[in-house]
Amino acid sequence: NRTFLPATKDDPNRFEESFNGVPLTSAKTSLRYKKIGEIGLSYMGGVYNKFEDDGLILDIKRRVDVLAIDFNTTIPKIKTNITTEFAWTFVDVPGSYTQQFGNKQYGGFIDIVQPLIKKKMFGFEKASFNAALRLEYVDWNVGTFNETGGKIYDEVFSIVPAISFRTSAQTVIRFNYRYQWKKDLLGNPAAQTGAIQFGISSYF
Repeated sequence: NRTFLPATKDDPNRFEESFNGVPLTSAKTSLRYKKIGEIGLSYMGGVYNKFEDDGLILDIKRRVDVLAIDFNTTIPKIKTNITTEFAWTFVDVPGSYTQQFGNKQYGGFIDIVQPLIKKKMFGFEKASFNAALRLEYVDWNVGTFNETGGKIYDEVFSIVPAISFRTSAQTVIRFNYRYQWKKDLLGNPAAQTGAIQFGISSYF
């Protein structure tokens, strides 16, 4: 178990009514310079817990705040595309929870895609065949143990080489090999796993 914001997607009633009546705030801004690339800054935050029920105070208002910065660019001469994003999460976790539920998290990725062949292929006018490399890192629990002062781990690092076929600017077929190192809370030697992934994404 850990602090894991996507877990809220498992709640089948999350769209029926507001859990606490307090909306989250989100904002995004970006700056683009043609010769360098585009950098963006995103924020989401607000009260996440149910702190009151029919006038009865259940808890203090506890906040969650997420800040992210992203950047993408294309190197003109060789057409290498680089996309990267890093995010920081801050959660007011109740003191009664064990230390495996972290109140700070951060992580990010960098994705590098190099076109190898770009021409009409298989009936697609602007198709391209690409090689790619993706690096990922996340620390699910930034901090130290209260008792010992030792570092809390719970970290994951992945390296993902890939090949992809892009039929258009909106559709890509990608084949990945993911190799992952995962450390537990205590920082024991990382568990290493490998996986083959295949995916198709398209935007309309």
